[in-house]
Amino acid sequence: MIQLIAIDLDGTLLSPDKTISPANKQALLDAEAAGVHVVICTGRPLSGVRPIFEEIGFKSDHSYSVINNGCTTVKSLDWSVITYAAFSEDDLLYLDLLSKKIHPQLSLFDLNRYIILNQEPNEMSKLDASAVHTEPVRLSLKEVLESQPIFQGMFIDSKDEVDRFQEQYESVLAKRFHTIRSQPILFEILPKDVNKATGLKALAERLGIPTENVMAIGDENNDIEMIQYAGLGVAMGNAANHIKELADVTTTTNAEDGVATAIRRYVLTNQN
Repeated sequence: MIQLIAIDLDGTLLSPDKTISPANKQALLDAEAAGVHVVICTGRPLSGVRPIFEEIGFKSDHSYSVINNGCTTVKSLDWSVITYAAFSEDDLLYLDLLSKKIHPQLSLFDLNRYIILNQEPNEMSKLDASAVHTEPVRLSLKEVLESQPIFQGMFIDSKDEVDRFQEQYESVLAKRFHTIRSQPILFEILPKDVNKATGLKALAERLGIPTENVMAIGDENNDIEMIQYAGLGVAMGNAANHIKELADVTTTTNAEDGVATAIRRYVLTNQN
């Protein structure tokens, strides 16, 4: 029996227009009412998650969020941090040097800020920040070091520029960080050996929920580890074929209430 549902946001819970459909919202509330823990697992920072929870309107303390691609776990009841993984000071010094010789802009995230290291935010960074309900701020290395913990980094630029950056730097960065090409314009880095699955696993163990009672739903490369970790891994209908192939089942697309379909098919019909 599924006791915990882990759900990605963009491309999964959210429709193509970045809204939550009435069917998806009701399915989440019905799962909560059935005593199931609902966990949003996203690459977004906290600013991009809180409005989603407020719109859903959970009634209990069963809801959590694993944000920053697994780096930070918060309880939605009061937004308190339960666990986190962060960059070391040496990591930040390394990223400072790298940011000065590359074209993509480097953003860093503490709990509440979308930080641009050393530069004025460009238009792409401003647009990306607005999508998660915040504005980017420029900080120096000294200010970043004073802002620790820093959970996650992200290189943002046009697809062609990020392609070139990935080709040149991915093999080097992967020795020090966990790397993800989550979107065509984004190349993300996390502390080594951290991903959505590590955050989800720690939370499930904290709640006393075995792996076989976890369902995870996602559509992108940053969902791979959690889909593989869960007892029931669900790929969205809009996911790439390599995501569908590693999942246990595939639901409908995010334009067709795929999250609601999966919850009603695999969770609510099996509740006592």
